[in-house]
Order: sequence, then C-alpha cells, then structure tokens
Amino acid sequence: MPRSIKTTRRDFIKKSSSLAGAAAIAGFSASSVTGHAADNKTLKLGLIGCGGRGTGAASQALAADDKVELVAMADVFDSQLERSLQVLQKTPVGERVKVNKERQYLGLDAYEKMLASDVDVVILATPPAFRPQFIAAAIDAGKHVFAEKPGATDAAGALSVLESAKKAEAKGLFLVAGLQGRYENPPMEMVKRLHRGDIGDITSMRMMRYLGPVKVRARLEGMTDLEYQIANWQYFTWMSGDGMVELFIHEIDRMAWIAGEYPESCLATGGRQTRIEEKHGHVFDHFAAFYKFPSGLELCASTRQQLGCDPTFEMVVNGSKGRCVGKGKIDFNITGDKAWSSVEKESGERKSRRRRKSKGQQGHQLEHDAMYAALRSGAYINNGDYLAKSTLMAIMARDSAYSGKEVHWKDMLANPQRLVPEKLSWDMELPKWKVAMPGQHGII
Repeated sequence: MPRSIKTTRRDFIKKSSSLAGAAAIAGFSASSVTGHAADNKTLKLGLIGCGGRGTGAASQALAADDKVELVAMADVFDSQLERSLQVLQKTPVGERVKVNKERQYLGLDAYEKMLASDVDVVILATPPAFRPQFIAAAIDAGKHVFAEKPGATDAAGALSVLESAKKAEAKGLFLVAGLQGRYENPPMEMVKRLHRGDIGDITSMRMMRYLGPVKVRARLEGMTDLEYQIANWQYFTWMSGDGMVELFIHEIDRMAWIAGEYPESCLATGGRQTRIEEKHGHVFDHFAAFYKFPSGLELCASTRQQLGCDPTFEMVVNGSKGRCVGKGKIDFNITGDKAWSSVEKESGERKSRRRRKSKGQQGHQLEHDAMYAALRSGAYINNGDYLAKSTLMAIMARDSAYSGKEVHWKDMLANPQRLVPEKLSWDMELPKWKVAMPGQHGII
C-alpha cells in the first residue's frame, strides 16, 4: 500500500480554483462516467445501517431524484431496520420505498448479501469502524457509494479508504462523503474568498466546538459484548474513533479545506472528567490539539462533550489583510478591505437562526442532490481523498492526546495503527481495551 499521500497547499488550492463553481469545492471532476445513469433509468438504492443518520440519508437520496427507489435495507438489529422502514414509508417519498422481506438483510454479513444484489447505489451509515471494509466491498461489487463520515477509526482503515477511492476512480464509481459542509453555499463561498486572498495570507487558525454528550443505551438481558458496543458505538474508540474523529471531523475537514494542505504534526491533550463510568467505554470527553502545517500555518482546535457546560461553535481564521470569523455551520463574516458576510441583513438585524438554517444549512440534502445530478449528467464525484485524509488528521490528534506524544503525519502512515478486529462474531471475546492514559499508554 502506498504511503505517500502528501498534498501541498499550492497544489490543493490550484486544483480547487481550476474547476468551476460548486463542482470545484464539492469535489466534482469534469471527466465522464461510462456507466452513468440515463435520464430514464430507475436507480435501485440500498441502505446499510438503518439508524437515524441512515434513515435520514435514504430519505434525502429519494428526495434528490424521483427515479430512485429504495429496494433493500441491511442492519445487524431487526428492530432498527423495521423502525427505519416504517419511518421511511411515512415520508413524502414513501411510495418509492419498496423493500420486501427478501430484501431485508440482517446480521454481521448483511452488507455482503446486499452487495450481491442488483442495487446500483449503496448508503453506508453503520458505525464508522465498518466503513473501510464496507467501502472496499462496495467498490469491488461495482456499486456507487454514499459513505457517512468519518472514513475510519484508525489509520489503517483510513489508508484503506484512500485505496478504495483510487479503485473507484479507475472504475468510474462514485464515492460521495457525508462531509456535507463542502456542499453548502455559505462555506463554499467563504472558502473561495479565503483562497483568492480576501484576507491576505492566512497566518493562523482556531476552531472550537463544545457540546453535550450522547445518550447511553441500557444493556439488555442476553446482549453480548459486541451487541452492546455496537448499540453504544459512540463510546468505544474502535467503533467511533472517539469524539475527535466521529463528530469533530466536520470541523477538522473544514480547516484542512481552508488551509489547502494537511498537517505535518500534531500535539494534543485530552481526558475524561465527566464520563468516567464503565458504561462510557474508552472515550475522552475533551480534546485540545495544536497542528503544524508544511507551509508554517498553525491551527489550534478543541472540542468537548460535557453536560451542563456552555456550548461554543466558533472558527477564527487570521490573515495578513483581514480576518474571517465563523459561528456554527453557515454564519461567516470577513473583516478587512474585502468585507463580506454569509448572513443577509433584514431591517438592520440578522435573520433568525431558523430562517438562516432553512436557507443555507441544507448540506445533508445538497450532497445527495449533487450526487444524483452528476449520475444523470455523466459528471463524476469522488470525495474519497479528502474523506480519508481529513479522517487521518482527526486520528492523529486523538492518538496524540491518548499517548501524550507528538504525532507526525509521516510516522502515522509508515506504521498505521489498527484497532478494528479483522473478524467479528456475536459471541467473540473482544480485546480488553483500557482507557488511554497519556504519558503511560494509549488505548490498549
């Protein structure tokens, strides 16, 4: 497996600037796809992972194109699949949910049964631990893929995604990533302005996102360790990658997008103060990371998931001729000679959050709109490169915080860690991982 995946800042920005409009930022290529869908062809869609995000993604895919039908679903839990099916059947696109009993696949091998069927497109929305394996299998099976973020939970998995992206390109298969910020107009416009120099040379960056924890599901009688950890996947590092990887990946990806390069090194800290019981698995509840990029640019990034604390969601990008401040996902303001705001003014006041969200924050739908429009037109989308590399960028901060050591990009690629067991069975004995202790050991 090739280890060199370096992208320089100049090459990154040059490539983005050379493509037109939204296609440039979202990862479109002008090349045609020999197997693209004719306008009148009904595309058969399969959903692998029937939780809330998978259900939402399936609904959005159906809304994106009226000649798409959901014909197959797969999950490890029958109750989750049935609940998802019932929800989808009641949506405005419910008449195109045509999943009969024979197409409801269950078990750890459910994805293989799905991929052996005649579906054209698959949505991968399982816990992230399975993402690399499922992406690889889907591309090998000749399916177009929509894959939720992150790309993996360990470096070995992220490198697998990178290889799958190359294979998808060679086959003309789509690999669209659920990093929806790259499909929303406000961040696309913001990044375009920063890349063309509206704040001059970028000198430093900061990103913060503080929020509360996710719910822990109770352990039901008879649950095996694997069943319990899948049900509570956010709390087990091998399943989720921890919060730095699973959730903060959106913010990590945005900052890499702005920087136009990936970091050389990261020194991070973190720990668990409020989620310390055994039910909270192995994950930390706070991280703070300091990244150094090849160009000399630096990024401070921090996140936490703690109950009862003030929420914060802010980005600051400083430049030699101005500054860009972001609040949340779509509210951006540039100050300096080329001032700009992504939020329209109304009677001297900013629009309400609800109105701003309805107008600008539609990335979950827009990424599917772009995918199916490209499938119909013969354009091509492959987001696998930045899905893999932004996942690696998040993993290096997680690993640095866990170990207490500075992590270098080249070393991470030369010796990629693997957390996910190669083979899974319901009654297997999972590795006895311990919570990481910085300065003593990482997760073991």
